[in-house]
Amino acid sequence: MKQFFQDLSAAVAGHPQRNEELDAGFFDGLLPAGADLRTLLTEALGAAHVFIPLYSKNYFGNRWATGELDAFRTRLADAGTQHAERHIVPVLWSPLDSWDDRAQEVAAALAIIDEDAPERADYAQNGLRALCKLGAYRMQYMRIVQAVAERIVVVTRAHPLPRSKPPTAIQPHATDPRDARLVVTILTGEKGAGWRPYPTEHELVLADYVAATADRLGMPATVLDLAGAAEWSPVKPTVLLIDPDLTARNALAAVDALPRWVVPLVVVGDDQRGAAGADAVAATLQDAGFPKVLPARTASEFERAVPILVTEANKQFLRLGPVDPPAGPATPRPRLRPGTASDDRQGQGDAR
Repeated sequence: MKQFFQDLSAAVAGHPQRNEELDAGFFDGLLPAGADLRTLLTEALGAAHVFIPLYSKNYFGNRWATGELDAFRTRLADAGTQHAERHIVPVLWSPLDSWDDRAQEVAAALAIIDEDAPERADYAQNGLRALCKLGAYRMQYMRIVQAVAERIVVVTRAHPLPRSKPPTAIQPHATDPRDARLVVTILTGEKGAGWRPYPTEHELVLADYVAATADRLGMPATVLDLAGAAEWSPVKPTVLLIDPDLTARNALAAVDALPRWVVPLVVVGDDQRGAAGADAVAATLQDAGFPKVLPARTASEFERAVPILVTEANKQFLRLGPVDPPAGPATPRPRLRPGTASDDRQGQGDAR
């Protein structure tokens, strides 16, 4: 995506009819890891003239991606923009399965290229991501980039949008745990829910940063206190963030009732660089049956760990969490052979 953004920005900047006041664009992948993405994204959507969604198999199931598009469409509707769809230029980033029932979206993404253009077949079959990565398709790729740039320049010159504030693209993390796929909780001493171990590098509090990352990975998250996590962690993947100022004994006592599939991470803040207790807390939790995770001692270590942490929490839950069918007796399973007694399906309590 970064390469496509750079190539598209260069194509727009080099277009002979470009409005000189037109900025190169916005790509959230270039933002610092600790930035308040929701706020910056909302500001960018309020200033954009054209929105370019990159359609793929995962796009329509990702609430961050669809939330951005919905917010931009709301802005267009509130502004009373005629022919609003011309301000949305979709790109087929990777092919969609035929059963995805997205024929209308695919057709809109293919419409940026003339039907008789030689690169259209490669674009439709492979998507722009493959064309961007494979040198053999460089010419086809650049023709499509130029076509998208042309659409951007034409729309912004003929139908510029006034700057306006759209609704927040992505609402804060789920407040109802039933709507979440992941629970995020923290264990601190006096720092409380506002814990920011890297205040000069992260605008978001620690738990909200993890929740935002999980949302972008397609795992809508809810942030709960430890009591809430104790209630919901038996039925949902859970990430536990721990302040190393706590002693290992106190940390274990506080989380002993949590399921052992909960994934803990001890986070050493800027003011705790020499926190000797971090390793002791992590080792104690590992000895108690929680997954082994090395402490994060810098902001960059924490940022690298969070996506892995979210993925690991889901894997641990799927491996160790409740399964279907539940323990106990089950309904007999009928047999196809006549005159044969039903085959009793075993529950977890009577497995064989």
